Amino acid sequence: MMKISSGGIFKLRLIYLLYFLLAGGVLFLTGGCDDKKGEEEIPEPSPDYSDKGVYVIFPVNALGDHAYNDLILEGILKAQKKLGFTTMLYAPASMEEGVQMLELILNSMNHAEKGENLAIIAGNEYEAATRQWIQAKELRNGFEDDVLLFETNSTDLPMHTFLINMYGASYIAGSIASLFSYQAAILAANAQDLSIQRGITGFQEGFTDNGGTSISTCYISDNYSGYSMQDKAYELTDSLTETNHFIYPIAGGSNQGVYRYSRENPNKFYTAGMDVNLSAYSAHIVFSVVKHINRAVEEYITAWTEQKELPNLHTIYGIDSGYTDIALVDEYQSSYKDLVEYYRPIVTEKEQIYEENLP
Repeated sequence: MMKISSGGIFKLRLIYLLYFLLAGGVLFLTGGCDDKKGEEEIPEPSPDYSDKGVYVIFPVNALGDHAYNDLILEGILKAQKKLGFTTMLYAPASMEEGVQMLELILNSMNHAEKGENLAIIAGNEYEAATRQWIQAKELRNGFEDDVLLFETNSTDLPMHTFLINMYGASYIAGSIASLFSYQAAILAANAQDLSIQRGITGFQEGFTDNGGTSISTCYISDNYSGYSMQDKAYELTDSLTETNHFIYPIAGGSNQGVYRYSRENPNKFYTAGMDVNLSAYSAHIVFSVVKHINRAVEEYITAWTEQKELPNLHTIYGIDSGYTDIALVDEYQSSYKDLVEYYRPIVTEKEQIYEENLP
């Protein structure tokens, strides 16, 4: 066990040097600062909150993606710095280890007092295991307010769930992509994750509604490992660019394979950053589709810690929430800035219609 003081105690298990390995990613997301300066700015834990604990379990190989999962970590770190609670991060080396840790955390939560600890399940990869655990348990009073699960379509789980709807932002992304190419491909992590289907559908419709003539979807894997297969994404990008001149990546950490290929093979295609503004990663990233999951996490933890009103039990955040948007690139703004502003109010209605028509 390693302890690092930063407004509370981080107990990092399974990956002993996790915090240090992620330091570059965290600094990148927050704008960067040297460690010494960061230590001087961190306040002492508030005596009102120092007895509270937040348990976080990440998907396998998820941290260090410079995107969605690092954003979650950033939001947790900001909340912890402000409120001074104790945090335990779990980054399992395999799904089997992850499920074991999940069960330990949920058992601990079910025996704790209401509001004593918060569990954050930072990935819908654990939904099936969570359901199996619930079926065998009698949940204590207030359990639902002390557990948070990300990116599930389900509304029957006895816990808080967040889903950031990427349909609207992806529709705008498809509209922009049609300005750069008549042919495009979507490179997605897998077909199992229903949450990313919103992004796939949005991009397809935005692209074809604005003159795109050909679009295909390619999946990296048939399971959740597709989020952490950079080399496979690199290989698939090579094959996709033979006929497509815009690649829309929705594959978590695997997206880095797409960006690496674009740097090594200039002028073959255009692409988009995903989750955070990644325009610095490649000259061929012409915009980014951003998710402010860090802000959503920080706000939830703050409300939970301060015993304020929590969001609805099952919440879907669309483009009108401000948690998802398009980050422009200066070099190309003149080409599509007006298009983005034109579609922003339109896609809000499109998202609502899309949600209503889901099975």
